[in-house]
Order: sequence, then C-alpha cells, then structure tokens
Amino acid sequence: MFKNILLFVLVGHILGDFYFQTEDMAEKKKSKISWVLVHGLLYAGAVFVISIPFISQEVLVIAGSVAVLHFVIDMIKFLCTRKKKDNSKIFVIDQCAHMLCLIGVAYVSAKCNYQINSNMVLKDFFDTIGISQLMFAKWVLGLLLIHKPANILIQNLICEYKPKEKVEKIQFKPDHNAGRMIGSVERILMFVLMYMNQFSAIGLVLTAKSIARYDQISKDKDFAEYYLLGTLISTGLVITCAGILFGIN
Repeated sequence: MFKNILLFVLVGHILGDFYFQTEDMAEKKKSKISWVLVHGLLYAGAVFVISIPFISQEVLVIAGSVAVLHFVIDMIKFLCTRKKKDNSKIFVIDQCAHMLCLIGVAYVSAKCNYQINSNMVLKDFFDTIGISQLMFAKWVLGLLLIHKPANILIQNLICEYKPKEKVEKIQFKPDHNAGRMIGSVERILMFVLMYMNQFSAIGLVLTAKSIARYDQISKDKDFAEYYLLGTLISTGLVITCAGILFGIN
C-alpha cells in the first residue's frame, strides 16, 4: 500500500506544484506572501481534486496532510529566501524537502493501514478496458514528470552554463517554449520506447535532434557543451523515471 499511496501523493504534488502554478505565479510568490497563500490553496485544490475518485476519510487525511506540509515548506522557503537571489540550488532543495514529506506521509499512512481504493464506477471501467489501475497511474505520473517538471529542472541545472555571449549574434528572439516542447516530445518518445524495451531506438531520437543542431554544434564549442549537458540530463531523467516506475510491481 505504501507504493500506491506514494503514487497518489506524487501525482497530486506534480499537478499542484507545476501544472496548477504558472511561471508568473512562481515569480510573484518569491516576494509576496499573498501569492504563497494563493499557491497553497491551488495546490490543496489539485490534491483534493485527484482524491475524488478515491474519496474516503483516510484519503482526505492523506490529502490534507500533504497540502498542509507543502504550505509549511513554502512558507519557510519564503521567509528564508525572500531577500536572496533565486538560484538552482534553492529549487532543488525545495523539491527535495517536498519529496521527503511526501515519502513520510506515504510511510506513516501505510503504517496506519490507510487504504486508497477507487469507487466501483472507476474500478468497473478499468476492468472493462483491461488496464491495470496501477499501470495507468504510473503512466500518468511518468508523463506528467517528464514534461513541465523536467523542463524546469533542466533549465535550473544548466542555466549557468548557457553561452550568454553568443546571444547577441542571433538576429531573432529565441523561442524557448519551442525548445522546451521539443525536449518534452523527445522524452515522451524515449519513455514509450523504454516501456516497449526498444532501447536501441532511443538512439534514433537523439540522432534526429542532433542533426537539426549539427551546424551550430560543429561551429560553436560552448554551445555544443551546453547542448550535450542538457541532452544528457534530459535522457538521464527519462531513464531514471522509466526505470523506477516500470520497476514497481
């Protein structure tokens, strides 16, 4: 039951902390406590929304505990960092703190023999289409993780290595959203290929991406290193995510 509860709270966390939070909101809550409160309410809303198919007193306790702990961590982060310049270390530490809390909630809930059981309608639906609810949850969590959270994590990890001096030579404004979408599609394809055990085909995905950047890679050493670092981190995230999720029985 620990693994089921952990999957449940992880989906709620990813939705609440990344998909229910815009970049504008993330910036505002660094300096205004009111936005920390708004984010806390939206996060709680996300966790309680995914609780609906499993609604029970135990599930509400789990959801409420996750929401309260998340708000406490965000408040501590706000009080400790509001006068400091934001950096990748703060983001990583913040997410690690949240992960530890989620694991703690899942562990204590499992020790208390809390159950997460779907209602009959949902159970009948998955039985009819012949898909395991656990496998469906793994796919939902995996796809959510390798899209927006992965993009934000990669951006934070490699931002200091970006060859800024080269930006002035570009005659148009770079479309960062297009780059992120390419990275997301790349990771989704690799995620699917790993599930199908088609590991050699992953090389084709990376090759196709490299061909589009070949001219810039071959002429700009700094960009080549920046590109390689981002690609390796992106690939490593997919491998780790797929390995953990598909390795859970």
